[in-house]
Amino acid sequence: MKISIIAAVAENGVIGRNGELPWRLSSDLKRFRQLTMGKTVIVGRKTHESILRRLGHPLEGRRTIVVTRDQGYTSECEVTHSLEEALTRTQNNDEVFIIGGAELYREALPRADKLYITHVEAYCEGDVKFSDWDKSAWKATHMESCPASEENEIRSRFEIYERVNANYNFENTRYDDQRAIMQKLTDRGVCNFCPDHQIEGELMEPVWKSEHWRLGTNRWPYKFTILHLLAIPNRHIEFEDELTDEETGERLEMLRWAKKHYGLKAYSTGARSGETALTGASVRHFHFHIIVADPDTTKEDYERVRFPMGPKPAKK
Repeated sequence: MKISIIAAVAENGVIGRNGELPWRLSSDLKRFRQLTMGKTVIVGRKTHESILRRLGHPLEGRRTIVVTRDQGYTSECEVTHSLEEALTRTQNNDEVFIIGGAELYREALPRADKLYITHVEAYCEGDVKFSDWDKSAWKATHMESCPASEENEIRSRFEIYERVNANYNFENTRYDDQRAIMQKLTDRGVCNFCPDHQIEGELMEPVWKSEHWRLGTNRWPYKFTILHLLAIPNRHIEFEDELTDEETGERLEMLRWAKKHYGLKAYSTGARSGETALTGASVRHFHFHIIVADPDTTKEDYERVRFPMGPKPAKK
């Protein structure tokens, strides 16, 4: 299933004002209808209600799924209480459209495969803005201009963007040099956790390796750790349950080796499987961390080690 976002965005990021569109662009509305007709659209409650006010009915010819936190909300359309629930209901669709509002865009953006963006070439007043997005992670595959006219009060530019490489999630990187290294591989369209695609400086030399695994120190360890190892299977898989019995056996052998080699009296493990927007991973290749927290609580700004998961919150 392809997750697509469709939106019209002013140059200052504005997408709405008082629950309505802050412009009149007939060509954009016609394009929206053409692209979404016969598809499933996922929409936030406020945006859904603005459509009802404008049209007097839900979008025709489309399956509408409304996302709201209000457990008592009712509608003639399908109602869900999270984006995850809405996407679960659409697993058999070829493409679903996220059509707003701002909060739903923000949540869906890290998981989106395609963006249909109408760039409104003006600075507009408004109270709702589109999320910041990392344009280096996307490639424009189509562009068409629409001049201002009687039906289109502002000049606009419609572009389609495809995610450059679904193996990476730049939002989950923590350091500039980490992003720079990943960008090189993104441009090549390969996974940097696969042995054939590794480049110097991305991963440290393995401290232990076998036919199916590599274990090395994490070049970007979490704060307040005294040991942070990264275990990566040589085979490109996304989920832990894809491991073969042989790979699982070698994984236990690797843990026993690390425990003995480093004299570990305690350690924690954290695995990342599947969609990076939910796991907190920067690379969509199953891997797990072996971490030993620093016991010295007297260090400046000391805090417990936390294993980040889930989408990053919006910037305030």
